[in-house]
Amino acid sequence: MNFLAHLHLSDGTPESMVGNVVADFVKGPDVAALPAAVQKGVHLHRAVDSFTDRHPMVQRSIRRLGGKLGWFAGIVIDIYYDHILARNWVRYSTEPLRAFADRCNRVLLDWSAAVPAEAGMFLRRYVAEDRLFIYATPAGIADTLAAVSRRIADRMPKRDVRLHDAMPDLLAADTGLAADFHAFYPELVAFATLRKAAAAG
Repeated sequence: MNFLAHLHLSDGTPESMVGNVVADFVKGPDVAALPAAVQKGVHLHRAVDSFTDRHPMVQRSIRRLGGKLGWFAGIVIDIYYDHILARNWVRYSTEPLRAFADRCNRVLLDWSAAVPAEAGMFLRRYVAEDRLFIYATPAGIADTLAAVSRRIADRMPKRDVRLHDAMPDLLAADTGLAADFHAFYPELVAFATLRKAAAAG
């Protein structure tokens, strides 16, 4: 899952929200240096990713893309699932998406100076681009896929990655992808709820 879902699945505290976003940017010693409550968010993020990667509905969504993207298909589906979540937000939350995004953005900005530098830079840019809200539109998802492609290119300069080129295939498969998501997401919510209860106990 991508960041909208991770934030939705957090326990709602600022620390959990931040941990669920910066998890992709911190490893080893950096995780241990975070406050304990933020670490819990990191661990929840990673448990959610593990559950997601193994789920048969997610694997079916990846197959709907026809193998064109190889390993990157999982990343594309994660991001597109946030699009499906955003446009069906009222099905999963009583808080309007705009209000949720604004609340999350305030938390992420407040914490951007307290996390490792790379994570802090990402948080500030992510908020400035209003990513959580623009996930609801196909244009916002296409732009997000392009932004992720640039980040991948920075780390893997020999790879020509253009994830946004998958948009025609994603839109063509949208009905099936949405069905997969709605079968999968309630199970993920239940899984995350159990993880949070165990961590709190």
